[in-house]
Amino acid sequence: MAEADRHRLLERALALPLATASDFFGGRKPPAGADAELLRRIEDTTLRTKLVDAGLAEGLQSPKGPQRIASILRIYPNFDAPARRATNGRVKRVTAPAPAAKTRLPSIDEMERLIARLRELEAGVARELTSETSERIALLKRTLSDVEGEDLERTYRELGEALERRRALESQTRAEVFRRVESDASFPEREYLRFLRR
Repeated sequence: MAEADRHRLLERALALPLATASDFFGGRKPPAGADAELLRRIEDTTLRTKLVDAGLAEGLQSPKGPQRIASILRIYPNFDAPARRATNGRVKRVTAPAPAAKTRLPSIDEMERLIARLRELEAGVARELTSETSERIALLKRTLSDVEGEDLERTYRELGEALERRRALESQTRAEVFRRVESDASFPEREYLRFLRR
């Protein structure tokens, strides 16, 4: 898969709504030690299959038949999700990304320059992605004191959705910052991004 396609697929995965502990059914719980930002709900079965086959996601919960339970994925931003186990007990192997060429380890100075660049970009990208959502949240908060009945319920629901979007934007910000650094050919330290967890 081309690098640009991998980036687009990762962005789609990180745009999915967050899964919460209450989305897990029948006594299931989120995996121990899993980053809550990487647990996502998904309804699009075609996209789910694409994410799992690309090694970008692991299925944690899937509705069977008429069950009305959430379909939940664990996202692996480095495309290193565990192989999927088929229903007949055989393991379906996920095609792993081509191994990176071996290069020397970065110096501390090089890693510091890389981290400084990521932090510098993060502030700007966060402002770009969150400004509209933050304005919407502020407006809804002001509206709450002036509405009642069905309008109050609708406003609360919209506020909850906006807050969830803002939480999801944290992962999108991280993905966008990495994408910008990776595409900057004038920044040699970009090759060391692989040493950082996204």
